[in-house]
Amino acid sequence: MNSFIGSTNTVFIMTDYKIRLHSILCYLPDESTDEVYLMFNGKKIWPKNETYSSMNEGDAADLKVETTLARGASIKIELWEYDDLSPDDYLGKFILEADKIGGPYTNDMIKEDDGKAKYGLNWEVK
Repeated sequence: MNSFIGSTNTVFIMTDYKIRLHSILCYLPDESTDEVYLMFNGKKIWPKNETYSSMNEGDAADLKVETTLARGASIKIELWEYDDLSPDDYLGKFILEADKIGGPYTNDMIKEDDGKAKYGLNWEVK
């Protein structure tokens, strides 16, 4: 928990929440099999020890990723598809808001192109 004093000597308390990413769900891959990874703030956060994780229609993968976020803030998690011979494809994003403790929630990916990929992200706020 962080606190600061406002201009009228009022003390504001800022509460940090933990965002836990539980799993990613592949409803429909962009290709027959997608080789995907997640990015946050310009850094790959999943999978941790592999370049990508292969996902087919109906697959779910455990994430076990956690980050801290100020109450009321939101984060953008990006989903990318790995390519060997060309630049990786940006499939879309998940916007998560830490406005209250709760969950688990499932957010659908916001697509950034005309691809057919459909993914969901399971997460919670602690």
